[in-house]
Amino acid sequence: MSWIWLDGVETFERAKLIRTWKKWDSSFPLIYLIEFIAQSGAILLGRESDFEKDVIFTKIEKVEFLERPDAHIRLEIEVEPDGLRAEGGWFQGQILQEGKKILQGRVLLMNVGRLRPDGEGPVTFPQALIEALRHRDEVKSGR
Repeated sequence: MSWIWLDGVETFERAKLIRTWKKWDSSFPLIYLIEFIAQSGAILLGRESDFEKDVIFTKIEKVEFLERPDAHIRLEIEVEPDGLRAEGGWFQGQILQEGKKILQGRVLLMNVGRLRPDGEGPVTFPQALIEALRHRDEVKSGR
């Protein structure tokens, strides 16, 4: 399953951990690495409201770029919440390239209700992502 800049979700443990991945393209600006952490964290936060609220990326607290990614290499993004609450939370993330950490950082994400003027569901999350994660939860719980 994919979501905007992420190519897939490997591991999803509600309110605990998400591991996503992205195949890096050398034409991408390095700032996208921070966006990968934010989008991964947004999935964790979005799940807390059953994806009924939109999530916005509000702050970068600290990010360390340790190494530049190589072109066409699969990047592993690992994100854990730190102080997750219904209205938002901090998310600590790291990005690995072939097992080596190339970036680490902490971002703040917030639930902001529904941003669509018609109120017809969230802008943040595509329906395919929502359905895939709900299905993953059902399989994990044995339903």
